[in-house]
Amino acid sequence: MCKIQLTAFNDKKYNYELMYKWCNQKFVYDWFEQKKLSFYEIEKKYKNKLLDGKQYLFFINYNNIKIGFVQIYKYNDEKIYELYNYNNIFEYDIFIGESEYLYRGIGSQIISYINNYIYENYLCDCIVLRPFSTNTIAIKCYEKCGFKKINERLGTDTLGKKRRITVLLNKLDRWTFGVDADRLVNLVLDGKKTATTYLYESDNICKIGDISILTDLDDNRVCVLKTKKLFVTEFKNISWDLAKLEGENKTLDEWRESHMNYFNKIDPNFNKDTKVIFEVFEVIKIPNHINS
Repeated sequence: MCKIQLTAFNDKKYNYELMYKWCNQKFVYDWFEQKKLSFYEIEKKYKNKLLDGKQYLFFINYNNIKIGFVQIYKYNDEKIYELYNYNNIFEYDIFIGESEYLYRGIGSQIISYINNYIYENYLCDCIVLRPFSTNTIAIKCYEKCGFKKINERLGTDTLGKKRRITVLLNKLDRWTFGVDADRLVNLVLDGKKTATTYLYESDNICKIGDISILTDLDDNRVCVLKTKKLFVTEFKNISWDLAKLEGENKTLDEWRESHMNYFNKIDPNFNKDTKVIFEVFEVIKIPNHINS
């Protein structure tokens, strides 16, 4: 299985040398800097970024090999209409610097990893990307990872040239429990409920590692959850070892009865042979850098 990781970019000469190598390749600077930069320019630029501390700089590692770069930062431009409902917005710029890793289908894996990294470590409301509209390959990759086009506007590149910019938005799923929501939300916050069961639909299966927002009945954010395990099976196959993770019932029979009653209200044809999704999750704790 391929392994993707982010490692911090730090103030070392070999890091600047690698950035110099990458940023002087046409397939990188066409979209990232729009021109070749000298080693001195690279070193000065990224030293200043490290000192400024407003951007989080990382190398992208694929199977323990550095293959690219991403800089993550808070969106601080004037809000467009489509972003009015979001307060904590993050953005990032990214490129793959090693040509042998281009067009291998790993771009979407990397984007998904970075999205989850941002949601988990910065607890933002959404992520915005603003590629050049002519960068159609990148835009298709972003859309494959859940980004949606929300705007297109005129901007400028690093050379001051006017360019069309496509604005893309990625936001977390927001959800709450379908019955007795207040009590169940409190069970989650108390650490007594670490799982939930819902009806199977082919288009609503999340993935292990996915991040979502648990809300109250007024759609206020209560906490952020991360999917740890998934079981897709018939309702009758859910064991007590799993069912008790929901923290709602004292016996398997009691759990089955309460869930059967609930699911029958949603689907009158629901029965013990109906397929369900059992999800185990964990509450993501707020990182120290957000508390400070």
